Amino acid sequence: MFATKLKTQLLLITILPLLLTIAVVSLFILFDVLDSIESEVIKRGDSITDQAAVMAEFPLYTGDVDALQEVADLLIKTHDLNYIRFVDVSGQLLLTENNGNDKGRLREFSSPVFSQAPDLDDFSAPAAVRAPLGSVDIGFTDNSAEAQRFSAYIKVLSIALVALALGLLLVYLFSRRLNEAISSLMTTAERLEQKDFTARVEENGSGELRNFQRTFNDVIASLEQNDAELQQKINAATASLNESVEQLSEKNQALAQQRQETIDLERSKAILEERERIMRDMHDGIGGQLVASLAMLEREQDSAVKENIHAMLTESLNDLRLIIHSLSMQNNVLASLLADFKYRTSRRLEPLDIELDWLVAPEADSLSIKPQTGLHLLRILQEAFTNILKHSGAGEIRFRAGQQQEDFLIEIEDNGEFHPDTEAMSRGLGIRNMKSRAEKLGGSLNIEKISSGGCRLILTFPATP
Repeated sequence: MFATKLKTQLLLITILPLLLTIAVVSLFILFDVLDSIESEVIKRGDSITDQAAVMAEFPLYTGDVDALQEVADLLIKTHDLNYIRFVDVSGQLLLTENNGNDKGRLREFSSPVFSQAPDLDDFSAPAAVRAPLGSVDIGFTDNSAEAQRFSAYIKVLSIALVALALGLLLVYLFSRRLNEAISSLMTTAERLEQKDFTARVEENGSGELRNFQRTFNDVIASLEQNDAELQQKINAATASLNESVEQLSEKNQALAQQRQETIDLERSKAILEERERIMRDMHDGIGGQLVASLAMLEREQDSAVKENIHAMLTESLNDLRLIIHSLSMQNNVLASLLADFKYRTSRRLEPLDIELDWLVAPEADSLSIKPQTGLHLLRILQEAFTNILKHSGAGEIRFRAGQQQEDFLIEIEDNGEFHPDTEAMSRGLGIRNMKSRAEKLGGSLNIEKISSGGCRLILTFPATP
């Protein structure tokens, strides 16, 4: 590997300046030739338009279209023009003549036509008056220029290739012996890297490089002797320790495995018991109190205060159920968690006559999630559906979930009305909480307006347990 790197460096040091010089000189020559060709094309076009303006001056002045036709035929035949047209001073097209040849790059030129007739005055000397008569437009293909450009490309490329071949030949001739000596050193170094102390450098260099090769061989011989002595000592020591080390290693591995299994089992048992206790306390304690409070509230007379308290208690009860479901051992798989959320959400949508289009990819069946991850995910979905029910006025909600490369993607769309520029959207605490929870999942949350006017929510998070 090292030999390859060094050879590459030598080649770059010698060839790169050569390539750079050839490229710069070739480009300079090419640009100069192309500029010259372009100048010739422009000069030719200006010359033809000037000639056409002079020849068309009198016919334009007299309005003689037949004379303009003769001028057009003569110029097309003489200069192989694609077209020529004459326009009077009012902008009216007097004559257009084409030769039907439209192959090649079309170059267009235009020139105004002025009258040079003298203005005679009884009280002043004659003076030339440049009165506009119209304009003449011509177009011709620069096939010859294209041929010249192609020829210039070929010539410059040929010169560059010849210069490159000559440079490479000189580089090869001058660096061959040096390269052979360094290659010999690097080949031996590779064998030393593979612990082959029998390798020796071929002394094919000259001067200081040859002395370095001899010194390198002496160092290798010394390393070979030291390696042999050290190997003997290692073999003697290793023979007496191998048996005891193997026995101790086997016992240590068995003990470490048993200890880890015991720790994992106790930890899992403690976590499971504590989770069940919390769920039971929350369900029987706080949940029971909330249900009892709602039942007592139903007996009160209808009022705005009753409705507000009823809404708050209902939301608190839903949040409690959400937390309990996220802690349930049955919901440690994403598919089960989403199925449970769909069941609870469908019960809310049925009285509102909102259709739910629900599709979850099979990958969710094998994706395990932690309770905290499930809680963040349920909070985001709950807030998304709550926003749709409160603000969009949608009649249909589309839910899609599936794996996308290394991430899991959830997409929610509705057919309601979405106004992203409103103050509630820009300052809403719910949106910020959803994005904050998405970041805690290690993912991202994007909300956008779709073409139908509704809202699209896209949640991505790593598809890892």
